[in-house]
Amino acid sequence: MSKTSDVQTTKPTGDLVLQEVWRAKDTLSAEYGHDLDRMFAETRKREKLSGHPLVEPPKRRKAMAGSAPDKQAGALS
Repeated sequence: MSKTSDVQTTKPTGDLVLQEVWRAKDTLSAEYGHDLDRMFAETRKREKLSGHPLVEPPKRRKAMAGSAPDKQAGALS
């Protein structure tokens, strides 16, 4: 019989590129304690310190009452 420590905890085998992406994602997430807010705060800090020009996404336009939804606003508005 196998012990619980013998249970496979890795992702299913398959595409090697996907495995590498999952490994990188898991490593990066673990560095920030799996906290997205913390990870994005650090990303914004690095962006500002990089000295490279940053492109800001366009501001969302509010839809007028009775008008069709803006295609760029998407389903998240």
